[in-house]
Amino acid sequence: MKNHLLLIFSFIFFQFSFAQNAPFPKELENSSLYEINKLPAHDNAFPFESMELAQKNNRNLFNNFISLDGIWKFKYTEKPAERPTDFYKIDYNTTNWDDIKVPGNWEIQGFGIPIYTNVNYEFAMKNPTPPLVPHEKNPVGSYVKTFDFNKNWDDKEVILHFGDVKSAFFLWVNGEFIGYSEGSKLPAEFNITKQLKKGNNKIAAEVFRWSDGAYLECQDFWRISGIERSVYIYAVPKNHLQDFRIISDLDDNYYNGKLNVDVELATFSNLKDNNWSN
Repeated sequence: MKNHLLLIFSFIFFQFSFAQNAPFPKELENSSLYEINKLPAHDNAFPFESMELAQKNNRNLFNNFISLDGIWKFKYTEKPAERPTDFYKIDYNTTNWDDIKVPGNWEIQGFGIPIYTNVNYEFAMKNPTPPLVPHEKNPVGSYVKTFDFNKNWDDKEVILHFGDVKSAFFLWVNGEFIGYSEGSKLPAEFNITKQLKKGNNKIAAEVFRWSDGAYLECQDFWRISGIERSVYIYAVPKNHLQDFRIISDLDDNYYNGKLNVDVELATFSNLKDNNWSN
């Protein structure tokens, strides 16, 4: 009986110790790394299927678009060492987690404390040492979203779009690591064509309040965190217009207008080159 109880207590202690010692991600303090597997930034023009849909400017009418805004499952952890580390797995049960609205800041929804400061770093008020950020207390938000997918996108590439995540996040789809991104207030996109499947899908995002990128985001405003703008997936043709730049100018006599258009195309078909620019 004593041996049996000892075994039980040893198992509980092991599980508790493991949960308390989740490793601190080295990516958060690597100033030479700010993204993993993230697609190149591009203009925010949206690829509607027809002129009629473009004029309506309603993405929800677009067959190649799925909004993931709404209620997500959420786990808030003050200390990174205590965060769940395997919540991205398919069979991880989040039934008892909190609900959170996306888009939205977690402090505004009752998790953690919003901080206001103007010129000081809220995480290092004295003697900041970039690129280091707090290890002991650096709040983490673990987000999970499940959704059904039944569209016929077999001939397309599927992009997962996060409009803005503060300050840095890791991403998984259906249990597979997808990528990492810093730079809040900017979109982050990832190609999830191979991971998306018919039926039920699971997206997991691990968001850290502070990363080395937070040193560049010290502005005179409230410091709040989370998935702050819309999340959605959309499909594009294997060969598509990826980006463009329009430059309007005048000739030397300031009389005739000049229009220059730079276009960047992308292809995921079996061609030798993946990108062109003209």
